[in-house]
Amino acid sequence: MTVHALFFCLRPDPATAARLSAVSVDIARRFGLRIRPPRTERLHVTLHHLGWYDDATDQAETMAEVRQLAEDAAAALRHGPVRVDFDQLLSFTRKPRNLPLVLSGGACLDGVRAMRAALGERLHAAGLRTDPHFTPHLTLFYDDVAVQPQPFIVPGWTASEFLLLDSLQGQSTHVDLARWPLD
Repeated sequence: MTVHALFFCLRPDPATAARLSAVSVDIARRFGLRIRPPRTERLHVTLHHLGWYDDATDQAETMAEVRQLAEDAAAALRHGPVRVDFDQLLSFTRKPRNLPLVLSGGACLDGVRAMRAALGERLHAAGLRTDPHFTPHLTLFYDDVAVQPQPFIVPGWTASEFLLLDSLQGQSTHVDLARWPLD
């Protein structure tokens, strides 16, 4: 049995992903956190999470239906490229262990917020639900030590496309399902 998590995201180009991975190693050293192998290929900024689906049950059919509706909604979106920069470092502390250490930001991520809102409108029109709560962020890694919110400027990239991914839970694998240009 595999549990799938479907989501839309912005993903950095390979050179930016490598640079962000190097930043994460520097942050781990600076704060005395565990240094892990870079997860360059999994770096992304989630736009909309579409749910978890167990492929060993009737959820596989539901997942296929949600995927089709999501792809149709994404194909209807017209949006220009989006600048993705960060000016804050923090840990999300909703649980006691394995805390996500993330890059986030204020006004520097307004373009991401606007693009997410536009995609959300298309998803709603297609009959899909979206979460109104959103903190744009890029997860660098997980650690049991919390890093308090602090200014931390990291130039990002200009996203020229957005993707629909399937995260295979427990396998540290993201499968590209579809992509659309931002132009």
